[in-house]
Amino acid sequence: MLIGFIVDTEFVWGFQSRIVGLSKTSPSFYYPPPTTFLGALAEVMAKENKIGESGGRKILSKFSENLLAVGVRPINCKPIKYEDLNRIIAVKITSGVLYPSLSDLAKSFDSPARGKTILVSFEDSPKLRWFLVFRNDSFELNGEWLDICEHTFWKIHRIGSKESIVSVTNVESFNPERVSGKVKTLYSIPFKDVKILKEETSRNWAYEAYINPFSFEDPVKDYIGGRNILPFKIPIINRPHEEYYCLVEARTAYKFQDEVVVGWSE
Repeated sequence: MLIGFIVDTEFVWGFQSRIVGLSKTSPSFYYPPPTTFLGALAEVMAKENKIGESGGRKILSKFSENLLAVGVRPINCKPIKYEDLNRIIAVKITSGVLYPSLSDLAKSFDSPARGKTILVSFEDSPKLRWFLVFRNDSFELNGEWLDICEHTFWKIHRIGSKESIVSVTNVESFNPERVSGKVKTLYSIPFKDVKILKEETSRNWAYEAYINPFSFEDPVKDYIGGRNILPFKIPIINRPHEEYYCLVEARTAYKFQDEVVVGWSE
């Protein structure tokens, strides 16, 4: 049975979500990638069911198999990407010496510039809204059935690195209506079997490439290998209560009240 969720997340300052496999000065994203949000959900489910780290990655793969749509939109904030210096422990081998080492503290640290994204709020704390649709409300893992339900989303505490603290402020579950053809959406749009018909204001839409959240096994290998990448068209607002939309022709979309998200065409 189809099940949909709309989840509002409130950020403290923004987030850090680095691209795996690139240099230590890799840039950030405008918004957390869909796989990052699913990873935050998988972390909660792994803790609740006493599943280890490797098992948590299996949950992420199960989400991918079950996922039909995922989109994000800003409620009251604008993303600004930047890089700043961070002092980190250097794990390396230099001239046959393993670092970090107490005998040489200077070489045991590094200060690379790391990409981050500030979510600049126009009012209150910065908020993003997520719209997800799953094929079923449960899945099987290691002989046990795990449920995808509202209380799991409420327990998400970070999206991205450990500094990317969030609070979930609202969760709604529902049975979404499947639609097709011309639809008007405010959410990010995966570029497959989708035709853009009209953008109300082009400045409100940008492009960003993520690991395909609908079909992946190992996101680390995908990023390093530069494969299984899916471009998304993402919304950006520049002032409070700015109105915008994108009119698309899609084979599959999902609707709940006035909210519409473009789905994945199988």
